[in-house]
Amino acid sequence: MRKMTAPKLGKKIGSGTERVCYENPANPNTCLKVSKKDHSIQTLREIKYFKYLQKKKIQASFLPKFYGSYINDKYVILEQEYLRPDSEAETILLRAYIRRATQEDFIQLDQKLHEIKKEIIRLNVIISDIRTGNILLFVNQNRIVTRIVFLDGFGSPEFIPLPMYCPFFGKLKIERQWKKFMKRYNEEKATRLNLISKGA
Repeated sequence: MRKMTAPKLGKKIGSGTERVCYENPANPNTCLKVSKKDHSIQTLREIKYFKYLQKKKIQASFLPKFYGSYINDKYVILEQEYLRPDSEAETILLRAYIRRATQEDFIQLDQKLHEIKKEIIRLNVIISDIRTGNILLFVNQNRIVTRIVFLDGFGSPEFIPLPMYCPFFGKLKIERQWKKFMKRYNEEKATRLNLISKGA
């Protein structure tokens, strides 16, 4: 990781349990995920994993682009693609999209999710925490989902991360994580479809 004397941070755009995300005043196309150095386990794991993927020349559409990392006495910072709406598509979390989706929307969304799962397995990309609240959708003016991006949880937390290095164990882990995700997704989807059937 690159050394830096102090973080150059722009406007705050989000926060989580471990870190806060800011606009990058030096590059409008990236954002800075900032963790305190003594509370940076997740950020350090993700930085290590993104560097591993770079070395393997893996860059998937469902991953935010990784631009580098920084460290100083107080902070660990991950620089990545700034995922935001543009003239062609809005951005919305999957959880929020489900709450407004139509039956037709679910048909194409289910197909998109099926395609993403196949790509995750093919590339053996490990995402340890897949939830409707940490998946971002790009949706165009025709209500078509053009891109699905996972926001965090990258890498394998095991002390010996066999799923990262061995596709056999990777596929087992991906299938487990996906099964848990689909259970939650289908529950939220069923709630929405029930409201639609009632005319809500």
